[in-house]
Amino acid sequence: STQSRSSAASDVYKRQVIISVFMLSAVLAACSDNGSQTEAKEAVAVEVTKTETTQSYANVADGSHVDWRAAHLGGVQPRFGKMMFKSAELSTTDNALTNATVIMDMNNFSVDSFEDEESAAKLSGHLKSDDFFKVKTYPTSTFEMTSMEAATGDYNSKVTGNLTILGETKSISFNANVNVSDASVSVKSEDFVVNRTDWGLTYNVEGTEGVPADYLISNDIGFTIDVTVNK
Repeated sequence: STQSRSSAASDVYKRQVIISVFMLSAVLAACSDNGSQTEAKEAVAVEVTKTETTQSYANVADGSHVDWRAAHLGGVQPRFGKMMFKSAELSTTDNALTNATVIMDMNNFSVDSFEDEESAAKLSGHLKSDDFFKVKTYPTSTFEMTSMEAATGDYNSKVTGNLTILGETKSISFNANVNVSDASVSVKSEDFVVNRTDWGLTYNVEGTEGVPADYLISNDIGFTIDVTVNK
């Protein structure tokens, strides 16, 4: 009957709405999982603190790394892995971290989002190419701390510093647990997100002409820092 067909059509419509809402929720969750958004600002001058109590640390402990995360638009097709440190120079004064420069080796990072080595190697090669990080020209990226202040909640510190990628330097801030001892300094950050276009990483950004939507890449790059530096 007409009433039955109308009821069936209504049920189909309701199911479609529910499915659409579920899919939208999943997409929003995928986006938010990447971490806290960090605004890139103009680079800040570095002031070096040095007194009689200043101590230096320069030996990066095994296992120190930066987790990286990226995805296509809407958080789909997530990609992730680890970046390794080339070197670090940290200093403390009166048992507080006052200066820090860490250098990341852009030739030494992993792609952990694929089970097969061929796919991982292919993405690694693409990320090192001129489409992305131009590793032959810019073999390292650098973070240089400019200030640190106390934070509350899950992290004891808010760290601010200059992040240099592709020769472009911007100031960013993120929360972290910073622990200082006589033997070492450890920094374990929150999951935070930067906008890659602020550093000139514009390959397949949203709105790129002639590129199918499935190939467009989110502007968000997520990072989590976990580094220990010994004397």
